[in-house]
Amino acid sequence: MTHEPEYLLVTEYFHPDTASTGQLMTDLAVGLNDRGLDMTVYTGQPNYHSGDNERQPTRSLHEGVLVRRIGAPQFRQTSLLRRLINWAAFTIWMTALLLVERVERERKLVFVTCPPFLPVAMWAVCTIRRWEYTYIAYDLYPDEPVELGYVPKDGLVHRAWEALDRRALLGAEHVVALGPVMKERISAKGGPSFDAEKVSIIHNWEDEEFITPMAKSDNWFSREHGLDEQFTVLYSGNIAEFHDLETLVRTAAELDGEDVQFLIIGEGDNKRRIVDLAEEHGLRGDVVRFLPYQPWEDLPYSLTSADVSVVAVKEGFEGIVVSSKLYTAMAAGQPVLTIAKEDDDEARIVTGFDAGIQAEQGAVEEVAVAIRRWKENPNLVDRQGANAREAFEERFVKDAAMDQYHKMLTEPSGRTVKA
Repeated sequence: MTHEPEYLLVTEYFHPDTASTGQLMTDLAVGLNDRGLDMTVYTGQPNYHSGDNERQPTRSLHEGVLVRRIGAPQFRQTSLLRRLINWAAFTIWMTALLLVERVERERKLVFVTCPPFLPVAMWAVCTIRRWEYTYIAYDLYPDEPVELGYVPKDGLVHRAWEALDRRALLGAEHVVALGPVMKERISAKGGPSFDAEKVSIIHNWEDEEFITPMAKSDNWFSREHGLDEQFTVLYSGNIAEFHDLETLVRTAAELDGEDVQFLIIGEGDNKRRIVDLAEEHGLRGDVVRFLPYQPWEDLPYSLTSADVSVVAVKEGFEGIVVSSKLYTAMAAGQPVLTIAKEDDDEARIVTGFDAGIQAEQGAVEEVAVAIRRWKENPNLVDRQGANAREAFEERFVKDAAMDQYHKMLTEPSGRTVKA
């Protein structure tokens, strides 16, 4: 019997799912496996805006990693109700499986905060089975639903959920935060007895070979969609309630008639509201255009098709989420329009590397001034775009993140990793 531990990555999303979490967790499992850790993935069936994905086998290998998919029913995520059903089914099924499954050697769990209830469930499993676990915070709960108004602040559900999540943080061997602001929030959530030293800041990443800078004149996607002759501002990704695209659309209204085009690619719970807002201002089609998620093989072209990329975080979500599209935008070698508070994790990165311009939520005139500056000064676009790519290559490439995770998981307890 081998004495090497099995590292079990538990994630709702995994290849071939199109969710950014699934792509990142796929990279993580493969990267750690390539570095010598015995990785196994426990996941579900693809369900994230991925209607073309066929049902996957219950056991398979993906680039050398064993993938086990549970039999919980999964619905395509076309509504909040469907997502809640998926979350509950996945969490309950996974919890039951891990509690009763026979294990013949040491097992260490690694899980991400998706679904929202997973950290508490995995804490309970690991407490009962005496397993070591690593808590990767992609979103903070119950902070997110409280900010969105789904869970009343300081109500019974909030206080109970917060108390259980605190237990999960306290019991973790390692905790991963996506930035300094998120680490501060996690440390506060953990309470006075929480050891902040066990929180490692490991940023998300992008594949530097998959997304590379490309001139619009050389980009078939830009030509096909008429972006090569017009200054274009791009948002590409999940259109969720915590992404402040309202400010972007209102800025489009401010710039109407100034030969600036806004392209919004993606799907999500808040898309209907953003489309309605664009229609209300008479912008849809000419000034603000909408496209669905693009095929995976087209992403190197769609993500580099504009002049400026947008990262937008709703007010109140500082440290609760850190947008993974920031790293994709930087990989594309484009300036990043960051709609966020100046002390948010995304804003700190962009302004710290002079890789774009930050403006606060609702500051329509400020955002409009920034876009005019770029439009009238191509050299500024080139300089900040080059800065973005250079910073990305130095700090946010995939291999660097894999090395940080490997170091954290294999070094003695009490040592943290900072990007």
